Amino acid sequence: MQQINEILLNGAISILVILIGIVVKAVKDYLIKKGGEKTIKIVEVLAKNAVNAVEQVSSETGYKGEEKLEQARTKIRAELSKYNISMTDKDLDTFVESAVKQMNDAWKGE
Repeated sequence: MQQINEILLNGAISILVILIGIVVKAVKDYLIKKGGEKTIKIVEVLAKNAVNAVEQVSSETGYKGEEKLEQARTKIRAELSKYNISMTDKDLDTFVESAVKQMNDAWKGE
């Protein structure tokens, strides 16, 4: 029974990773049409930096899950305002999730 649960969980995680990849690509394509490639590059760099910063201080602040996401959003929005770029929370979440996945993959050595 435990093996079946593990197989189902691994399958669900695999499907979720694929869906996140599809969503990231769709959002990138949409934003490239709307704001250009430069905007995408800026948001990707800001998301990566915000995720790294929040992750580094999370042990001191005690932030977990949704709190870390909100901190990353706040940091990204502060920087985006300098470039006159605005995004929805949903779009920002996509970039943050992508940055977290990249960080986790790098940590795992993939």
